[in-house]
Amino acid sequence: MNDTETTQSEGEMPIYDAVKSLSKADIEQTVRKNAADRHFDLKDEHLDVIQSLVEHYKRDCTTRDCLAAHEHMRFLEEAYAFKGGGKYLYMLFDALTDTRGVLMPIHELAGLPPLQLETDKGFGTAY
Repeated sequence: MNDTETTQSEGEMPIYDAVKSLSKADIEQTVRKNAADRHFDLKDEHLDVIQSLVEHYKRDCTTRDCLAAHEHMRFLEEAYAFKGGGKYLYMLFDALTDTRGVLMPIHELAGLPPLQLETDKGFGTAY
């Protein structure tokens, strides 16, 4: 049994399984609640980025090997290049307390499972 099978058998939910049945309204409701709980000033721009990432997960993560953060960050940087790419994304999401970067706060706001590099003790925390 490889590491991926071990992780999945221990109850880790792949990204696609977490998002496949979520509607935009479901996502927005969860994000708004989590943002309010964290006293985070949520704007339409945040919701737009989160919705884009969830749609990317639905479209491109139908396999169980979609937990690596770098691919998703690259997707967001390219999708929002017209607004400044990574700089724009960090400006939006780096303000969420107790998190750093872009993907970690998005996952926390949307109630999604953590990505592999965010919790891999062998590599530390991905920012």
